[in-house]
Amino acid sequence: TLRDKEGNPLKIVGVILDIDRAKKSEQQLTTRASFDALTELYNRETIESQIDNEITLSEARKSEMAVLFIDVDDFKHYNDQYSHATGDQVLKFVARTIKGTVNEFGFAGRYGGDEFIALFRGVPSMGALEKRIDELRRGLSFPLPDGLSMSASIGIAAFPNDAADYTGLFRLADASMYADKRHRDEDEMKGN
Repeated sequence: TLRDKEGNPLKIVGVILDIDRAKKSEQQLTTRASFDALTELYNRETIESQIDNEITLSEARKSEMAVLFIDVDDFKHYNDQYSHATGDQVLKFVARTIKGTVNEFGFAGRYGGDEFIALFRGVPSMGALEKRIDELRRGLSFPLPDGLSMSASIGIAAFPNDAADYTGLFRLADASMYADKRHRDEDEMKGN
């Protein structure tokens, strides 16, 4: 404020800054840092922090949650037989399917490569969770040209019954996924 000799305001000088562009840029950087660019799901770092947050919330609510570790079976074949662009389309399809199944019940993320994580919060029962997992398996199982078929192995770990922290949940879900993969491979070898 500029004032005259008596202290009365003569004029006010100010600067107005439009920070909209800076805020949008900041939001884009935050999004890039939190999400996988290809699948638009949470990235690995965000998955870890979100699971830690969900553990804290589940403890406060005295509720259960489940972490699923999902691996696309024989993903290398999609890239080798079709192309990396086709492989990218498969990953996008898997991401959409997982996200659609999880929906408002939790969140999904791409852990890396062809590995995904899904979290279901407030799991009422293992039966309800099994229905969701069956729905996910059906969504991820379909035939492709040239005799290939799409499938995924899924491992599960529940909080607090199986583990009480991110590391334990991840380790058990990962081990469960490999057990599922071995079981599916054995069934395939037997012709089931």
